[in-house]
Amino acid sequence: MNDELYSERMHASVSMSEDELKLTDREVMEHTSSIWKYRPIKDDGLEKHDENHAKHTVTSNGEMIGARVRGKKHKHDGTNCDDWFETAVTDGCFIAVVSDGAGSKQLSRTGAKLCCDSAVSYLKRELSALFKAEPGLKQSLALDMANAEFMAACGKIAPLVQNAARYAFDNTINYLRGIYSDERYIAVLGRAPELSDLSCTYLAAVVIPLDIGKRRENLIVTVQIGDGCICAINSDADCTSCLKLMGEPDSGAFSGETQFLSESAVSAASLAGKTRISRGCSDVIMLMTDGVADDYFPAEPMAKRLYLDLCLNGILPMRGIIPKPQLPEPISFPAVTKEGGSVKLQYAKQLYNSSDDPVNELWQRRNTLKRHSLMANGISLGDTPEQRLLTWLDNYNERGSFDDRTLVIILTDTKE
Repeated sequence: MNDELYSERMHASVSMSEDELKLTDREVMEHTSSIWKYRPIKDDGLEKHDENHAKHTVTSNGEMIGARVRGKKHKHDGTNCDDWFETAVTDGCFIAVVSDGAGSKQLSRTGAKLCCDSAVSYLKRELSALFKAEPGLKQSLALDMANAEFMAACGKIAPLVQNAARYAFDNTINYLRGIYSDERYIAVLGRAPELSDLSCTYLAAVVIPLDIGKRRENLIVTVQIGDGCICAINSDADCTSCLKLMGEPDSGAFSGETQFLSESAVSAASLAGKTRISRGCSDVIMLMTDGVADDYFPAEPMAKRLYLDLCLNGILPMRGIIPKPQLPEPISFPAVTKEGGSVKLQYAKQLYNSSDDPVNELWQRRNTLKRHSLMANGISLGDTPEQRLLTWLDNYNERGSFDDRTLVIILTDTKE
């Protein structure tokens, strides 16, 4: 099939009558969902990613839940997922890196994995060494943010997150040297591998929980190269102050392009402009590739809807006792999976009212939404948080969405 298959919006405009074009998004997705087929990953003789991956890490300071799934386009084509993620904890700190390989590059999945593994390994090693060498560093990070000692302490954390990007890029170059003359790669590519074949994005976060008096805050340091999204949410705050965007997507030379890990992207000046530092009561930090970020665009206010979707589907906790379910019921679409069938999910947008600002209005009444959740309806997506996240990522539907999806969530307790 041609490229129209890969855009449900375009397919709808081609195959549906003028009257049918007035259908809702849900009706369009019901019309187009059967187009997508599941095909196993073809073996091209090179590195092969698993179908999907999920991971859950629990510590005394909080937890990390991460998952990636192969997008509908890759499933239909029988090709590999290009996303990757890795996480780690050290000295009470959370480390997460996600990466999206350039879809047009045959080795980009390898670049994405190498990027994540290298950066996380570097950050875990260097953070551990730093806290060992300076045992009072966290106390400095907990000082008043106008204090020079606080600023100096931040100046020791931020360079590590930046250097991790350089380290990942250097490892990519070293990897290229190792495969440059490899006949397997030359046979598949029709030439020697090039650095651009390993192109990928880089989104990294280090989260350091801090005890400040009787309350807990998080110091968050991020670096973002390329598209996707990093955001921090304070689940206790109102809609005007609950969300912080911790990165800015990079654009390429043409519309729809993005920047990738490269020599220029990891220069000191470039990384300085891509670094964000925040300290506060945000208790949910999320990193995602564009397969999720584009479905929840623009991040302000749609990251709030993402948070509510995660709550409604049992991935993040909701407050209160389990009530009797109330309409609307969860909905399902045909699953693009080996098993087929369908999975019932709840969508926050089903709960919108007629407000001109439905996301923020819904946020303000978030503590009343549990009656619409999967839990209230007696439905579970899995026995563990990572299973539920993976199932949700693999099955939620947005009009025009077909890309790989990766989401890592860091949860901490910032309550007094």
